[in-house]
Amino acid sequence: MSQTEEDKDKIIASQREKIALLEKKIDHLIRIIYGSKSEKLDPAQLELLLDPDTAKKPCAADCEEDAPAAEELKRELKPVRERKPREPRLPANLPTVEEVIIPDEVRANPGDYRRIGQRTSERLDVEPGRYTRRLIIRPTYVKKNEAIPSIHTAPLPPTVLEGSILTPSLLAHIVTGKYCDHLPLYRQEQIMSRRYGINIPRNTMSHWMEVGADLLQPLWKLLVSDLRKSSYVKADETPIDYLSPGHGSTRKGYLWLYQNPAHNTIVYDWQTGHDSSCLAAILGNADEEDTFRGILQSDGHGAYNKWSGDNEGITQSGCWTHARRKFYDNLEEDPVLAAKILRLIQQLYRIEEKYKDSAPEVRKYYRRRQSRPVTKRLHHLITKVKNKHLPKSGLGGAAAYALNQWGKLIVYLHHGEVHIDNNSVERGVRPTKIGIKNWLFIGGEETGWRSAVLYTMVENCRILGKDPYAYLKWVFEKLLTTTNQDDLHQLLPAAWVRTATQENAAAA
Repeated sequence: MSQTEEDKDKIIASQREKIALLEKKIDHLIRIIYGSKSEKLDPAQLELLLDPDTAKKPCAADCEEDAPAAEELKRELKPVRERKPREPRLPANLPTVEEVIIPDEVRANPGDYRRIGQRTSERLDVEPGRYTRRLIIRPTYVKKNEAIPSIHTAPLPPTVLEGSILTPSLLAHIVTGKYCDHLPLYRQEQIMSRRYGINIPRNTMSHWMEVGADLLQPLWKLLVSDLRKSSYVKADETPIDYLSPGHGSTRKGYLWLYQNPAHNTIVYDWQTGHDSSCLAAILGNADEEDTFRGILQSDGHGAYNKWSGDNEGITQSGCWTHARRKFYDNLEEDPVLAAKILRLIQQLYRIEEKYKDSAPEVRKYYRRRQSRPVTKRLHHLITKVKNKHLPKSGLGGAAAYALNQWGKLIVYLHHGEVHIDNNSVERGVRPTKIGIKNWLFIGGEETGWRSAVLYTMVENCRILGKDPYAYLKWVFEKLLTTTNQDDLHQLLPAAWVRTATQENAAAA
């Protein structure tokens, strides 16, 4: 064979390899667009991928013989969780109106009948939201028999916005509507106008959002300060479009999320960039005394590596969900090998589920005893995938990502307080994605901070399982009269919940 023919064969082989990779990428994109969004895998499906011959057994007797083993495997891979008791449909403290219906014949001759019991039926009524005009009347007085009368008028109570009809309850209602119920301001404007005849332009509501964010910003800064003092922080980011006059369209900004697992709080921050300086805005710089020092858990984005490298005392922890997702998305490239990896990752999560309520030291002990051997087997299999598949292929990229992150992925084995993944902070991304379907973009570059502050307070209430409107109304009223900055910790959502719990207990 001549040199020219050999060169042609090499080119053809290279082109075929490239075509195969492109076909896999197209299949992957089609599954993303049209396929199921859930990443859950049936353990029996994994077992089928690992041993496809089990699906080819011809006789029913063999199937029945293997059935107990399959059921045992399902129980092993997917432990049965206890069902939570069903909550009552209606709360006990719901206002109740009783309606007694007397038969017509009894009403006509009550003396002829004796009551022996009753039948009770339950219904649920609703009244639409009600707005009330509140007139604050301050009579003016002069003292009798004064040579030079002095005028006496009671001072106006503290107000959210001087000269405005805005009240704490109205501001809390609009903020909750947008950041909890995902109602953009133009829809709230239409609801008020069409249903109640109240005409408040959306640009006025937008200004009120700034007033609310200004009031809550000291509490937001307090949460940031607590975040820096903690020893373990989770971080994530999500793109959000914003208006940029002069560019003819929206531009991409980012909401950065930081979770303090020790206090179960979350902080949102708005940045137009996507680099390590964004992290420095919240977690601090190397030259600042109060810069965060501890374990930072995140995905593999380079900004986290850069910021951690610029600051001393930082230990980076990885996220097993991100690593798992890449193998799951490319399962079809090598079903048997990928299924083995997914099943081992399932084992890691089963161990975490078993000891999730234990003390950190207990979790650390069992992670070293039970999880560590699993991670060693995983490392062997992932290395095998990397050697078998091309770097540009889906599975090759998944293996490269996992091995590059390996040192961070196993950090949780040595720290009982660290979680196996970043899922809890990623759940904070969900409300922004639901909201963006309604309001499309966040506003201007200079107004993104308002959404960050308001999302922070609303989501901290939701984490605690409490109504954001009740908290916001309470805290806006308190902030109007609070002058001592030392008392601000008592205005955070967690402190509000403790206060309400204590008051309810005292009342009982």
